[in-house]
Amino acid sequence: MQDYKMTDESLGTVDVKDLTALDSETSFIMKSELKTGVGLSLFYYIFIFSIPVMNWFLHDLAFSNIWGGMSLTWFLTTIVAMAMAFLIAYIHTHLYEKRLQMYESKESKGGRSA
Repeated sequence: MQDYKMTDESLGTVDVKDLTALDSETSFIMKSELKTGVGLSLFYYIFIFSIPVMNWFLHDLAFSNIWGGMSLTWFLTTIVAMAMAFLIAYIHTHLYEKRLQMYESKESKGGRSA
């Protein structure tokens, strides 16, 4: 096995063609993580991009004062968007930990772990 060292020196590059294929378990994990991330990101982007649409088509609603002089648009882009970001991070972390526990239980039964 090759020893690795931390260095700032250039050690060359790796051609993608020289890499070995991922084993099926690692491939499944990566695809699951990608699917989770894309789904949650898509949900967030739809919300964020719906705000300018609301501003354009529902101008009176979008700019109505709802709380301390704050418009609905401002409330959605600050308070609600931040809450959504925390919720999305929690969901992603929860699903990741759930998958991790699943692979750890497989390892304890004699399987491999991620």
